[in-house]
Amino acid sequence: MSGAAHQRIEISFTSPLKIVQVEEPPPILAGLTITYQRFTITAKGDRFMFTLPVDDAVQMQVTYVDAEGNPAKVDGPITWASSDETLAEVEVDSVDSSIVTVTPVGPTGQVQITATADADLGDGVRELITVCDISLVAGEAVAGTIQPVGAPFPKP
Repeated sequence: MSGAAHQRIEISFTSPLKIVQVEEPPPILAGLTITYQRFTITAKGDRFMFTLPVDDAVQMQVTYVDAEGNPAKVDGPITWASSDETLAEVEVDSVDSSIVTVTPVGPTGQVQITATADADLGDGVRELITVCDISLVAGEAVAGTIQPVGAPFPKP
């Protein structure tokens, strides 16, 4: 960079630097089961990414665990949502609210599916949100086009 002026920045502390250790809260983990045709994928953790062709749909199920990884229950039905309904819609199973069908509605893109539950088994409410990131990709080819590449040229 010719002509650029160089600057010197000096930082000084008037009191001793204090280092504070902050403990992380215990992780809240969830499990997710995805069934597609004859395949089932089960994942545990706080985030999960899935790739889905736009010409397919997928059924998903959320499960919950406690801080020690033991299966845990939630209070009441689970509420599902899509971050962008122009990309994917969700339909909750009529018998089991832990199961949802995710259906792409056309374009490719990124969408998040969320399952929201009440983790407080008593009278209170402690909202627990589980997220699944879905990458919607193009489906199988169903048509093609043939077109010229460049201008016509004399025969060799």
